[in-house]
Amino acid sequence: MTSASLRDVIHGGAGLIAAFLLQAALQRVAAPVLLAVNVFAVTVIVFAVLKGELAGAVMGLACGLVVDSFSLGIFGLAGIANTVTGYAAGYVSRKINVLLPSRMVVFIGLMGLLDFSLWVLLTSVFFGQAVPWDRGLVFVQPLLTAVLGTLTYTLIRKLKARRDG
Repeated sequence: MTSASLRDVIHGGAGLIAAFLLQAALQRVAAPVLLAVNVFAVTVIVFAVLKGELAGAVMGLACGLVVDSFSLGIFGLAGIANTVTGYAAGYVSRKINVLLPSRMVVFIGLMGLLDFSLWVLLTSVFFGQAVPWDRGLVFVQPLLTAVLGTLTYTLIRKLKARRDG
């Protein structure tokens, strides 16, 4: 394993742990906010933009399985949705320039919408479970994912620029 790939594994593990800790903190402070903010989708999308489609898919699988292991639903739903979203985010971000903040907000919003749509499709259509709409709060999830993802990406880039010189 090269030092770059080992560094990617360490960064991915750190991102997964940070997402889990933020999710746990939000659950203790304001549980309804978790329907409007998908911390793991933000982690997957930002990691995919930074590292590429394969790394995004692997991060999506890891984050999705963590989400599924703590939910009471069917194991694998979030894993599938996050894996597809991670791959798509990494692939599309390599094909088009999404580095401008305005493009990044739109891009992450669309990827958040993809993740949400896949989850709803898998939950309701294929497995016949009711989706927890919670008075429409869940519909702002792609927008908040876009804002949080863009802020996270910008912060990571600034920290990396400061570290590199």
